[in-house]
Amino acid sequence: MTFKQKAALLPVVATVFLLAILGLSLAISRDAARLGQRIAEGYAPALASVRSLEGLVSSLRWDLRDAYSARDPERLASMRELAKSFEETLAREAGNPVLEESRRQTLREAFGAFWTQGQRAVELAARQDAGAEDAFQQALVRHSTLQQLLLGTGEWAQGALRSSFEEMAQLQQRRQRWTTTLVVLCILSLAGLSSWLARGVVGPLTRLTEVTTRIATEGDLTQRIDVHSEDELGQLARGIEALVTRLRTVPLTLQGVVVELTQATKRLTEASQGQLNFLSHQSRSLSEAGTTMSEIAQTSNLAASRAEMVLRVAAQADQFSTSGRQSIESSAQGLQQLRARVEALMRSVAHLSEQAARAGEIIGSVRDLADQSNVLALNASIEAARAGEEGRSFAVVAREMRALSGQSVQSTQRIGKILLEINQAIRRAVSIAEQDSQEMEAGITQVLTSADKLREITTVVHESSQAAKQIVASVTQQNAGIAQMTDVMTTLSQMMGDVVESTMSAEEAVVQVNATLERLKQVVSSFRV
Repeated sequence: MTFKQKAALLPVVATVFLLAILGLSLAISRDAARLGQRIAEGYAPALASVRSLEGLVSSLRWDLRDAYSARDPERLASMRELAKSFEETLAREAGNPVLEESRRQTLREAFGAFWTQGQRAVELAARQDAGAEDAFQQALVRHSTLQQLLLGTGEWAQGALRSSFEEMAQLQQRRQRWTTTLVVLCILSLAGLSSWLARGVVGPLTRLTEVTTRIATEGDLTQRIDVHSEDELGQLARGIEALVTRLRTVPLTLQGVVVELTQATKRLTEASQGQLNFLSHQSRSLSEAGTTMSEIAQTSNLAASRAEMVLRVAAQADQFSTSGRQSIESSAQGLQQLRARVEALMRSVAHLSEQAARAGEIIGSVRDLADQSNVLALNASIEAARAGEEGRSFAVVAREMRALSGQSVQSTQRIGKILLEINQAIRRAVSIAEQDSQEMEAGITQVLTSADKLREITTVVHESSQAAKQIVASVTQQNAGIAQMTDVMTTLSQMMGDVVESTMSAEEAVVQVNATLERLKQVVSSFRV
């Protein structure tokens, strides 16, 4: 049985017992419900009806005695109501499941005989018949018979009701006994299963825990795992045992590897020490050669610096002449552009003057329209005055139109003044721009003449600069050769230093490997195989 099946066994057993208890409770509850239905719908209504019928029969007997004594047949009407109630009560019990039809028929016949005989006795007493007394005595006998039947029926219903309650109490006691028995059996079964699971699960787990703990703390690989179950715990135990078996081979293998690595590191240490001594000697020789090349390089650098100084002076002169020529050419171009812009500005100002003149004409048209609007508003005011009261609102509109036309006239006058001032300012600007344009033409001519002269000077300086460059190139080539030699020596020296450092690092690594091997020996010796 697997561990999962073992773990599921407890809830399965508990579920079976719970279902048994539930089924038992349902069966007993069904029987108790059937008894309760029989009591509620059968015996209890039957007993209540019998008690009601006894009361009706007793009342009817006393009423019959009174009617017979008074010889009053009119009292039979109220007695008939009681008789009718008796029959209706008996008829309502027709659906009672426990009251047999034969018993109801016997009660119906006994009541019919009593009631018929009682009516006959009252009628005979009212006629003062000699047979009235015999009839009344027979009615009393019939009443006694009916009373005995009702008493017997009541005792039967009460006894059946009592026995039903006793049977229900027995069912409850039986359910309690069975439930208690099943609960006790469930507890015992679960306790037994728990004990069995504890022995089959907790024991092997405890053994596995002890083994793994000793392996982790003491390194004891000589232990045996005695777990023979076929579930997951058994598979786990066999897996751990196989792991321990493989671990036993690890310390032995590590011991051989440690011995071989120790010998290899010893040989590597001796070789690295000899190589370090040789490389140190080579590094010192390269350092001396590098010092000599540095002195030669300093001398060559001094000559190169003097040549470069001459070249810089020539280059500065060439640069100054070139920049001066460019500045003059830029100034000439700027002046020409400025002249073009001044001409464009003069054309724009002339166009603006023309537009201002056109605006004056438009202002005149607006003034004429305002005058016409004023005349129309005046005519509208006259017409509104003629219209009287009906034209008052139109007169208000005409008055507002006159006011607006007056404001329009004033605005056109102000705009005309502004346009006049603008025209005057435009004329002054045109006059000043023409004078500046003439002066600018003279300045551009002088700048172009200076640019031609400076171009000739730049040509001479450029030729001098080319000669200085050839001298610097010769010195630079010599200096480059010396620098290359210096770089080669420096590179060789650095490479030698890197090799020495690498050799020293390798020696340090060998020392670390030896230390690691010592720790590995300690780890291997901590396991018992």
